[in-house]
Amino acid sequence: MKSKMLMLAGVAGMLMASPSVNALADVNIRVGGAPARAIVIDRPPAFIRLAAPGFSVSVGAPYDIVLAGNFYYLYDHGQWYRSARYNGPWRSVRVRELPPRVRRYRIDQIRRFRDNEYRRNRDRYDRRWRDERRNDRWDDRRDDFRDGRPMPPR
Repeated sequence: MKSKMLMLAGVAGMLMASPSVNALADVNIRVGGAPARAIVIDRPPAFIRLAAPGFSVSVGAPYDIVLAGNFYYLYDHGQWYRSARYNGPWRSVRVRELPPRVRRYRIDQIRRFRDNEYRRNRDRYDRRWRDERRNDRWDDRRDDFRDGRPMPPR
């Protein structure tokens, strides 16, 4: 009995004398797809309709945006994103989730189609977009206030 007590005391002493070990754990759980990317587009981009591929491509936008069907597809740094609106929220999609008519072409081919179409019809596109910008500026001026009152409609 005495030896059992000494053995228990020795084990207890060793446990108390040993340094404590902190166990750290890091757990990440993601449910669903990839989080929406923070992509900011401050105004609707201008699009060129590409007849041969069968979709529209943005011109002058900070990103390559394809409008196919009811969705916008944005290409950025090797990744495709999809949204129902031009300003997001953007959800990451795999290439096989792109519409077949978009998936058929590489991004450099799409850019080449866009550039060729723009060069062929530059005057038409520039005139249309200039008129759209003029109308946007006119709408902004009508929102101005004079003497605290809104400007009358014209």
